[in-house]
Amino acid sequence: MNVVLSVEALRPPLAGIGRYVWELATRLPNAPEIDHLRLISDGFWRDPARVLPIAASTDEHREPHQSASYTKPSPWRQGLAQLPFISKAYTHCQPLLTAYRLRSLKNGIFHGPNFFLPKTDLPSVVTIHDLSTFRNPSWHPQTRIDRMRAMLPLALARASVVLTDSEATKLELQSEFNLDAGRICAVPLGVDAQFRPRDAATLLPVLRHYGLQVGGYSLFVSTIEPRKNILNLIEAYRSLPVSVRAHWPLVLVGAQGWNSQAIHAAIARAEAEGWLHYLDYVAQHDLPYLYAGCRLFTYPSHYEGFGLPIAEAMASGVPVLTSDCSSMPEVAAGAALLVQPLDVADIAQALERGLQDEVWREQAIVRGLQRAQELTWHACVAQTVQAYQMAQTQRKAWGDLHS
Repeated sequence: MNVVLSVEALRPPLAGIGRYVWELATRLPNAPEIDHLRLISDGFWRDPARVLPIAASTDEHREPHQSASYTKPSPWRQGLAQLPFISKAYTHCQPLLTAYRLRSLKNGIFHGPNFFLPKTDLPSVVTIHDLSTFRNPSWHPQTRIDRMRAMLPLALARASVVLTDSEATKLELQSEFNLDAGRICAVPLGVDAQFRPRDAATLLPVLRHYGLQVGGYSLFVSTIEPRKNILNLIEAYRSLPVSVRAHWPLVLVGAQGWNSQAIHAAIARAEAEGWLHYLDYVAQHDLPYLYAGCRLFTYPSHYEGFGLPIAEAMASGVPVLTSDCSSMPEVAAGAALLVQPLDVADIAQALERGLQDEVWREQAIVRGLQRAQELTWHACVAQTVQAYQMAQTQRKAWGDLHS
């Protein structure tokens, strides 16, 4: 089977979708069903040796907290992407360029792993990670909303098979777009083997670099943006007893996202009060150490299509607090404390329990490790290949019907 994979999301720093695309791009060539994998981005064929330098960031032989082989995205590029005329031009031209490149291919599968599909005669698969732009547009810049609303329905109409990261998103797609459930496959994401329990001696050099103590902090990891509910997390943490905040400060890790000015103001205030540390963007290699070294992983997001940090934290052998909505209960599968993301008091109560209830903590660690073992990238890729075969079969059946 020949596969063309679209890799526009492979831009540093890798967030959830970028990580997903990277795992596909590096693992699909090893799948026995795949004869050849080609990468395409922005309408141009890409050399894997050039677009996958991120592989170096997971090298176990690299020194702890050594700089990774990539840097944060440039502010000017991010700014250009928010300009309406730039966004509209890209939305119009990118699918046309990609479709032009695909015209020469007579067989194979095209996979758009980031919401979008060009017009092509090839059997095609699209991954829809979430419907947050439809559920709550206030979480996104207008350019992103316009692009999603213009292109996502087209992708759904063109796709032979639609993939989602969770059953929750699958149900949302059925409801929002009246899609036939037979065309949708829920394929959970995986956890890299780098996320695992580590002993204190292994953790200490990395944590010392960030001024942290083993088991001495709560952790949040994600892009800093409104959808992640960071303001309510900070407010809930502030309501904890002073002694608890002093003993286990809150550590936030994540690059600055869209519309985050109010969040950063709240972060600065809490930092001045001495119980919060903002580390900004952290190199991928260091994240497993920060996960494994925390007392409690906190992720009370408003909405997630999957919530990969939840799985990464469970695999790291730490208790998890997350929200009781969208896909998060599905990912946690009974191993985490679930909170109502809009209820600050509920979050605070769960924080205190997660930090101090030793009986629950021990149970959560065991259950979390068990759940994380079920979420592997190997399984994700295997199920994705099955979706490719399904797309091929459906296209052949359609061709036989109309021949």
